[in-house]
Amino acid sequence: MDRQLYTDELELEIIDAAPSTTYYDTTLGPDEIIAIEGAGTFEKISLKEKINNLIVKNKNLNEFAKSVHWESTRRGHASLSTSAILFSEVRNCSRLLTMLLVSPRFGSYLQESQRRSRITRDRILVPAELRNKSLEKLFIKSMDKCYDTYVWLIDKGIKLEDARYILPLSSSSSLFTAASLESFIYLITKVERNIGLVPIELRQYITKLKESMSNYLPELLNARLSFSNLNTYYPLADPLRMPDQLIDQITDKTPIMGAELIKIEMVGNAEKIISNMDNSRLDAYNDFFRVITCESMSLAAYHQAIRHRTVPTIVESLPEAVERAKKNLDKNIVIPPAIKDSEEFSSKFLDTVNGLLILYERLRLEDEGLAALYAVPQTVTVRVVRAYNLFNLIYPTGFVATRTCSKAQWEERSIAYKIWRDVEKEMPWLSKLMGEKCKHLRYCPEKDWCPIILKYMEYSDEIHKRHSRMLSDKS
Repeated sequence: MDRQLYTDELELEIIDAAPSTTYYDTTLGPDEIIAIEGAGTFEKISLKEKINNLIVKNKNLNEFAKSVHWESTRRGHASLSTSAILFSEVRNCSRLLTMLLVSPRFGSYLQESQRRSRITRDRILVPAELRNKSLEKLFIKSMDKCYDTYVWLIDKGIKLEDARYILPLSSSSSLFTAASLESFIYLITKVERNIGLVPIELRQYITKLKESMSNYLPELLNARLSFSNLNTYYPLADPLRMPDQLIDQITDKTPIMGAELIKIEMVGNAEKIISNMDNSRLDAYNDFFRVITCESMSLAAYHQAIRHRTVPTIVESLPEAVERAKKNLDKNIVIPPAIKDSEEFSSKFLDTVNGLLILYERLRLEDEGLAALYAVPQTVTVRVVRAYNLFNLIYPTGFVATRTCSKAQWEERSIAYKIWRDVEKEMPWLSKLMGEKCKHLRYCPEKDWCPIILKYMEYSDEIHKRHSRMLSDKS
């Protein structure tokens, strides 16, 4: 194995920041362009004309930008900080951290997939909290055993997407992010105000992030961070909260696994509006119809669910999830069927899970609670409350349509089908409008088609090839 990596050794690179342009010999970045556009919202002239007017007046563009950003943020306007877009890549960060990094609803994320990429032993990190401490060797030894189980399962024929359930949250990942400056404000605030649980890794990420941002948009960043009164950020789903029993206070419908319908909320006569299937009406009504569920899913599945960012999500505190697993392991972990159906596989799997939870408790009792979180295996379930609007119920690129596709991850598929069945009991007319994406599209967009589409239409290899050719011609 290569040198052991720690969680505070993550790498962050801002690839670019937008908008930017060059006007004659002057390079203007987000600070200047956004300030000029923000100050010129009443001017009926182009950006280049606005820049030229400032130059003619001998305005210092940097000082002008600083003045505009401080004045705007002082009054609580977020339109400027949501206009600056940062493209970044994070490497060698833990799955614990990425649960937070992909939570902002106004960003876009491409994350390294443990469903398709095999983890090597050097990609399992050691919490920086344990560096040069007595429990560090115990953590490394436990990770060795966990990784051995992971490799053993793969060698026995278990697919990567199922073997990954045994991996701990300390397993590393990489992530590409395209998000506005405003999307990072909660995380920055969480670190600076010590909101909930703040591991060293998150502190290191925020330190690197602020240093990198200051190279691209120092004036806008400084101005935005100066506006830091209570709740001056957009909240996100944060499993690194202190235990608060929030999910218990919201609902008593807690599924062992999968989803349970809490309620359906609507404005007006939903059946009359939706059944008409007029796209303009559906688009307008989208957010005024919601199916609210309580779901229990593995941490492996949660990584995917939270990235479906058009679904508002409340997640329970991670320590609460672990405590439930410790008290009743059978009902609070998800074992992939391919492992569960084999006594040999499930025995090895459960033995490793128990070992990780024992490690978690040892670290917690010895006042290493933050380090303990990294020992949690992704098989442990976490409870969430989620709200699905019409887009996520009946549009081809929404949650139900994409997650019921046979190519979707099996646990997410089971949740999507359960939501569909629950809606069918309450509103049969709406259920008839729901379905896999091939039902909506009238063809299969995947490379290889499956029998699901035969429920809705005649289909064959020849028809599939014809649709594929048509799509290729359009591109």
